[in-house]
Amino acid sequence: MAEEFDYLNSNLSAPFNAQMKVRSDESFVREVTERARMLFNLKYSPSDAIARIQKNLEWEFDDTWAVRPPDVHKKVKEIVEGIYKRMEGKLD
Repeated sequence: MAEEFDYLNSNLSAPFNAQMKVRSDESFVREVTERARMLFNLKYSPSDAIARIQKNLEWEFDDTWAVRPPDVHKKVKEIVEGIYKRMEGKLD
C-alpha cells in the first residue's frame, strides 16, 4: 500500500543539499552585511552592532528550531569590523 502523505518524506539528494547550504550561507552573510551597514548609519558602535546582530541571530534560531544557528553567527565580528572599516570616513 502506498504511503498516503509521501510528500512529507524528503527525497532531496546530497549534492542538492550541499548547494543549498552554500546558497544559504551566502544569504546569511549578505543579511549580516546589510544589518552592519544599517547599524553603522544609525551610529551604533562596532561592539554594539556586533552584540545586536548576534542577539538577533540567536533569537531567530532559538530553542524552538531543530537546527543550530547558521555558521555566519561565528563570523559576525569579522563581518561587522570589515564593514565599519570600509564605511569609516564616508559621507552619507
